[in-house]
Parts: sequence; structure tokens; C-alpha cells
Amino acid sequence: MSQNYEMNKETTNSFNEILIKGQTYKDVLSKRDVWKELERTYNGSLKASTTVSGDVAALTLEIQYKNHNLIFKETDTMPLKVEVYFKLKKKYEFNIYLKDWTDKISSFFGTKFIKIGNTEFDTKYGIQSKEPELVIQLLNDNLISEKILRNDLYSLISKYDQKTKMHTLLTVKDRNTKEIKAMTELVDLEFHIVDSFIKQGLIS
Repeated sequence: MSQNYEMNKETTNSFNEILIKGQTYKDVLSKRDVWKELERTYNGSLKASTTVSGDVAALTLEIQYKNHNLIFKETDTMPLKVEVYFKLKKKYEFNIYLKDWTDKISSFFGTKFIKIGNTEFDTKYGIQSKEPELVIQLLNDNLISEKILRNDLYSLISKYDQKTKMHTLLTVKDRNTKEIKAMTELVDLEFHIVDSFIKQGLIS
């Protein structure tokens, strides 16, 4: 940790958080043992790194599954994210996100959300897609929808890049996940989504 970082430190609490000029930092390296266990379990590749100044650390774990590279990353200042890149047979974009009070207001004024028929899920998450049948089929897999609910994911987004002709699946969780069980559930969720894409005929 740099001297400048120490000088700007305001307070430290019991959750490995440091408040610096209004920004909350969490010691991501304190989770390294859990990430190492995932690395061993899934035969992955773990890298711990810091910025040049040494004031922000990051953990990056790559896991291979059925010819796809799953990239898990978390830093002292950014939440746990997972990225997976796909070459799908058709353009398939969606946005599944945790609702907040602004979504409830927009819903009141007529914004339409895709419904999957699961009351708990439809109440908690907003779903947007130009391919509603595909996203409903994805979320009707209870192994997927239940893991999203149980782990309180912030968002699950599929985006298409016109230049590369590739899709990126981005999963955003939080900054508080530090138990091996929760991390394993997140890995399993990504596996199930890959399997669902294959089942839907989107991947050769």
C-alpha cells in the first residue's frame, strides 16, 4: 500500500473496508485463499495484481468450460464480475437487473418488463430483450433463475459487438462475496448458462 494511500486514509472498519475521501475500498486480497480453492477445484488460472502505485489490488481467475473462457474479476474498488465471450448463431441481447425504486416508478408509468411467470423473480428483477422467448426459456431453467435469486445478482447482461461479431455475457454480483459456497454457486451458474445456450442451439 502506498504512502499516499495511507495518508489519505480516514477510517477502517471490521469489514476490511477503508474509507478514502468518500470512496469505499475493500481488501480483495483477503479473499485470495477462497479464490485459490476455486482455482484448484476447477483447474483454473489465478492472478493477483496491483496498480503501479500499489494502492488498488485485483484478483482475476480464468476457468475453462466447454471451450469457453470464464473470467472472474474483483478489485478493491469494483464489485465481483464474470465475463464470458460467445460466438452465437444469432444476435441475442438481454438485460436482467435488480429493480430499484426508479424501476417501480417507470413500471407505474407504463414501462413493460418481460415476465417469466415466477412471481418472486418478476417482482425482484427487470428483464429487457428483443428476444423475449429466448430469455424466458433461459430463466425458466430453475437452476439458473433460483441461483440468480439466491445470490442477489445485480445484473446479468448479454451484449453484441458489431465489430468483433462476438457476444459478451457480463454477470455483476457485489463486493461482499467471500464464502467458497457462494463463489462455487456463481461458477455453477455460469456453467448452466453456457449449457442453456448450447441447448437453445445458439452455440455449435
